[in-house]
Amino acid sequence: MMTSLHWRLRPIFKNWDKEAFRSQHHEDFLFIRETELLTLDEHIENIDHLMTTTDFGERFKPQLVHENQFVSEARWEDNGELVTRVFLIKDGKAWRQIVNRVSIEEAA
Repeated sequence: MMTSLHWRLRPIFKNWDKEAFRSQHHEDFLFIRETELLTLDEHIENIDHLMTTTDFGERFKPQLVHENQFVSEARWEDNGELVTRVFLIKDGKAWRQIVNRVSIEEAA
């Protein structure tokens, strides 16, 4: 049984490692953000920028909601918003990602 994607990502964020982060993503990865698609390279660069130039690493505290071999759902608070992230998993790696943000007030 392959280990959880969520739990493999936690130490990568704790001690930021761009290449280890990349290795957890399928080569065909796409991130659906609102009405745009980000490729694997775009997503990696975006997260690397957040991790190296902001306090995102300190604020990013995802709580696992549900995970199996096909899907992973996590949730955290970020700047007054409740963020829900869903990965579709292929070959044990993040294959598709979508994120939903709602204000904390709307989520209550």
